Amino acid sequence: MAAACFTHPIDLLKVRLQTSTARARALRTLRQIVHEMGILGLYSGLSAALLRQGTYTMARFAVYDLTKGALHGVDGRSLRGRELALATVLSGVAGGLIGNPAEILNVRMQNDQALPAHLRRNYRNVLHGLVTMVREEGLRALTIGLGPSLIRATLATGSQFVSYDLLKARLLAAGYPDSVSVHFAASFAAGLVATTVCSPADVVKSRVMASLKAQPAAGVRVRVPGVWQACVDVYRTEGARAFFKGWLPSYIRLCPQLVITFVIYERLRKTYFARYT
Repeated sequence: MAAACFTHPIDLLKVRLQTSTARARALRTLRQIVHEMGILGLYSGLSAALLRQGTYTMARFAVYDLTKGALHGVDGRSLRGRELALATVLSGVAGGLIGNPAEILNVRMQNDQALPAHLRRNYRNVLHGLVTMVREEGLRALTIGLGPSLIRATLATGSQFVSYDLLKARLLAAGYPDSVSVHFAASFAAGLVATTVCSPADVVKSRVMASLKAQPAAGVRVRVPGVWQACVDVYRTEGARAFFKGWLPSYIRLCPQLVITFVIYERLRKTYFARYT
């Protein structure tokens, strides 16, 4: 959540680029956001982003570490490949399921100002958005984009946690002390891996979750495109490069987010084990 406060403006820019079907430039989009909403507009949807981190990221960290512990892995070096794969899948599924409602609200609130005035949802905050979404669209709305969300969560866990564990283990094996500098270097490199691996699923997820651009009429069921259909639509209309839309702001956001997250996480873990074990 601390990392989200720091990187939210970049995440907002990334979502705007990913949900745009036109050829958009990062700096031009950034200037447009500031022009229309002011500097504070860069923090639109922050409450949803904080809820997302408190559900999605919390679940991924918890299940990943618990699974490693259950498999008798003190750290990533002692786990075999299939054990790391199991921890990755379980934590990705848990994060995707638990964090999907907050993910939807995060995408919608960040993308709202990019829509015409008559199509905006105008959620005041994440709680208002959650109540409004369930009341107007039903409980099924909480599962919108669940398929790409699960895929992305699994890819994110594998590319972030596993690459971080492996890179950290390599640095420790090379003789470097278990310090902030090692955590920084491992998380910095993990950000590059994670951004590239997750970009296609992230684009599809953002498109599906932002697909309902107007409130449906009473009794009218609006069809939300599935994962495969969304992939086909993106490829046919925009080409393969569209799956990497927003890659640069994604990396600029993810790199400091992972650095802040893992550095704080490692310090909290050391403090916990020093006090309670």
